[in-house]
Amino acid sequence: KAVTDVAELNGELRNRQYLVEQLTKANINDVNFTPFKYQLSPSLPVKKDGPGKAIIVILSALIGGMVACGSVLLRYAMASRKQDAMIADHLV
Repeated sequence: KAVTDVAELNGELRNRQYLVEQLTKANINDVNFTPFKYQLSPSLPVKKDGPGKAIIVILSALIGGMVACGSVLLRYAMASRKQDAMIADHLV
C-alpha cells in the first residue's frame, strides 16, 4: 500500500497542517477585544504621601548645624595643632 500524503505518517505534521488551515481561515478584522479593564476609574490621591514640609525643614536644620559644628571643631583642631608645632619648633 503506497502513501501519497506524508501527513498521514506523522500525527504532529497533521496537527500543524490543521493549525495552518485554521489560521488561514481566521479573519483578523472581525476580532474585537479589550486588552485590559480597569475595575475603578483612576482618581487623584486624597492625602499626599511622604514626609511633611516641617519634618524636612527640621531635619535639614539639624544636619546643617551638625556640619557647621564639625567644620568649626576641625578648624580649631587644625589651628591648635599648627600652634603646637610652632611652639615645638621654637623650643628646639
